[in-house]
Amino acid sequence: ERARKLLCDWLHQFCRSSLSDAVITNPVPCHEEQLIDAFIVSGALMRTDSRDPLWHLLYVDILLAKGERTAAGAHLCQVFGQEPRDAAAQARLGVVEAWQQNYCSAAHRLSKLTEKDSPSLDFLLALLPFNHRKCTAQGAAQEASSLSLCGQWDQALALLTVAVQAVGDCRPQYLRQRAACFAQMGLHERAISDMDIVIQRHGGVSGSDDPKIQAGDLCRRGRSLVLCSKEGAALEDFTRALNLHRDQTVQCVEAGLGGPHLAECFLRGALQHYGEQRLTKAWTLIECGLAVDGENTELRRLRARVKREVASPCNVN
Repeated sequence: ERARKLLCDWLHQFCRSSLSDAVITNPVPCHEEQLIDAFIVSGALMRTDSRDPLWHLLYVDILLAKGERTAAGAHLCQVFGQEPRDAAAQARLGVVEAWQQNYCSAAHRLSKLTEKDSPSLDFLLALLPFNHRKCTAQGAAQEASSLSLCGQWDQALALLTVAVQAVGDCRPQYLRQRAACFAQMGLHERAISDMDIVIQRHGGVSGSDDPKIQAGDLCRRGRSLVLCSKEGAALEDFTRALNLHRDQTVQCVEAGLGGPHLAECFLRGALQHYGEQRLTKAWTLIECGLAVDGENTELRRLRARVKREVASPCNVN
């Protein structure tokens, strides 16, 4: 019995690997000759133990790779029921629905896969042509927006992960949405990771070259950096943002951290530079701090002090 199980597990893994290779290297639907070995193995596995759901999921995936969506849907319902409880089966029903252009429902079903199943989600999305993936991503993002308005961040996050994985980083808007979701959930390190990708794309083919949008992106990352106690990097982002588009930056700050809070961060940075006699850098941070909160008394005093020292004939900075 143990030897039979080991053999079945090995055959299943072998078949999964060959199927993944076929899907990755060939446009869907794959030709029958590319899947013949997988069909034979999956059939043998189901005959060996028809109760194991893994063998049935493998068979469904082969049908989907071949383009036999009706047969795949029928087998899913036969084995798992009309509304499967199993998340893996739900996700495959989502692939069937995406082929049927029922994109919002497809996105919800695909989002049932947990974060640990990210490779499985990538594989299932690869069973769809790019146009279907793009429409599924749009449906996922729309549904996530509605859920976000209701404060259902967990569900919105799962949908946005579907959107991001469906189209990669060619649509930065989905990464922005997911970063905002992470931030709302207090997962600022992950928000920063998503915004890193968005900001790296600035000026590129899929990125924005609009200074207003770029400034907004820097503000979003800067806010999460502050809340992760990474003030140095945050001040760099807000300084860049102010240089790109001052009005948009001030607006983003007021909607996020608030001018007084960020001005205190700029004050701490400026005082550190002042203490190290790096007066030019201190001056830059003071000016940025006053741009977001012109009423900050301490920044005004420090500016006057730095101005006097810069004007002094003894200053060599």
